Amino acid sequence: MREFKSKVAVITGAASGIRRGIAERCVGAGMKVVLADVDEADLTDEADLTKAETELKTAGGTVVGVRTDVSKRSDVELLPRQTLDAFGQVHLLFNKRRGRSQWGAVGGNVERLGMGDRR
Repeated sequence: MREFKSKVAVITGAASGIRRGIAERCVGAGMKVVLADVDEADLTDEADLTKAETELKTAGGTVVGVRTDVSKRSDVELLPRQTLDAFGQVHLLFNKRRGRSQWGAVGGNVERLGMGDRR
């Protein structure tokens, strides 16, 4: 993919760290971004996911935060539905699972990206 403007990126673990940096770069390139992370509201004054979403929107981004615990099947199944409801498609998926990061362009049906496809 050579053109990023108006494309859609889904980033798990996006509220902080390197994935937050990836989200910032995607917003800077004009992408629409879905921030997926566990919102640990009880651990911080302002939850990281909410804070990241607000800051990226303030910076001019088209951003949706989706509370997602990738260890819970129901959350993983809800993420593509909420993404498609918000933006209708997905072009890039950045996924963190068990300490390993995976990323790639999505060429198939995002609805198929469920628990069974997590390898």
